[in-house]
Amino acid sequence: MRALAAMLAVALAFDAAAQERTATTPPLPPPAPSVTIPPPVVLPPLPLRIRPAAEEIGRWQRARILEAVGTLLSIAGTGLSLASVIYIAAAHYPASSNDLLNPPAPSDTGPVLAYVGASTSAVGFVLQANGLGWQHRVLDRLGVDPGRGMFAVGTTIGLLGFTSVGASYFFGLTSHLDPHDQQVAVLATSIGGAALCAIAGLFYAIDSSRNKKVWKALATF
Repeated sequence: MRALAAMLAVALAFDAAAQERTATTPPLPPPAPSVTIPPPVVLPPLPLRIRPAAEEIGRWQRARILEAVGTLLSIAGTGLSLASVIYIAAAHYPASSNDLLNPPAPSDTGPVLAYVGASTSAVGFVLQANGLGWQHRVLDRLGVDPGRGMFAVGTTIGLLGFTSVGASYFFGLTSHLDPHDQQVAVLATSIGGAALCAIAGLFYAIDSSRNKKVWKALATF
């Protein structure tokens, strides 16, 4: 009888310990709901090319022609200016002002070549600037202008050259200096102006190439 009571007491003790562990152990979290990942959204391909209107095409073509004429004039002016430099070096022009029989004058070969070369370069610069500016306006209206940094640098240098050419006419048409110094001033300003216009043309050539690449990338006919 005592053995039965002891077994019953042990069973009750195990049952109480099991109930205590069950009460202190937190319940397991419910399983997470499955997440359905939606398929990726496929966007339609964007248009990679823009077809300009007929008016813009006509403006672009006229701008290219204007720029091409200006480039040819700039090259011709540079060639005439180089010819004047060669003549001046070969003839040791201008002669001394003390040479009363043959004093230097604006009508001599050296100044004439310099004047014609500088004037041609100045006109070429103006045509190039207008042609490239027109191209940039067309590309800007289409929203694809590649930038006007090169154009701005070339225009600044070209304006300095244009001003120098104007100064050569001032020295040639006035008599503030003696004949020798007058011709030195004429040659320096005219040849220097042509050189600046030629440098501006180099920047314009880079800018023109960029504009042309952009136009070809967007225009398909």
